[in-house]
Amino acid sequence: MTILVGYTGSNESKAALAEAIRVARIAHEDLLVVNAVPGGEHKHEAMVTEVGQVELQGILDASGLRAEFRQYARGRSTVDEIKDLATEVQPSLVVIGMRRRGTFGRVLMGSVADALLQELDQPVLCVKESPDRPAGVHRDELPQDVTAADEPKDLPGPPPVPEEGAGAGRAHRRR
Repeated sequence: MTILVGYTGSNESKAALAEAIRVARIAHEDLLVVNAVPGGEHKHEAMVTEVGQVELQGILDASGLRAEFRQYARGRSTVDEIKDLATEVQPSLVVIGMRRRGTFGRVLMGSVADALLQELDQPVLCVKESPDRPAGVHRDELPQDVTAADEPKDLPGPPPVPEEGAGAGRAHRRR
């Protein structure tokens, strides 16, 4: 199956991509990374530039996963593009970045993340950038193979049952 990732190049979407890569490795799934902006006559700030695409492709190549990047700027809303793509692809999971905003900010500005949570039929994982750890895939960290866990250790069995006549059924009194 496939994990669909909404990507804009922001710190939040880089955190979402890093989490999607982690989940895809565990689940042995492919990645489909999409940058969907309204497009039209004006360039949108969320549109991934050519330089950003080269950086993203390097991250995808380094992930070791089967991954594809698609970019849409066809005059449609981001929500409609991702919703239609999710209907087409039927991903097991949709991963998106989410900004830390208050209720007033979400109401005033609107939120693609909120709309996707309401509109998509697939499970949606919202990822916030951690203030303790910068977003993105950290190339200096060694990859961890979470599928190669240590063998479980033998668990102790039930306590031994005393033999008949060896104190079984006798009450001991303290003096």
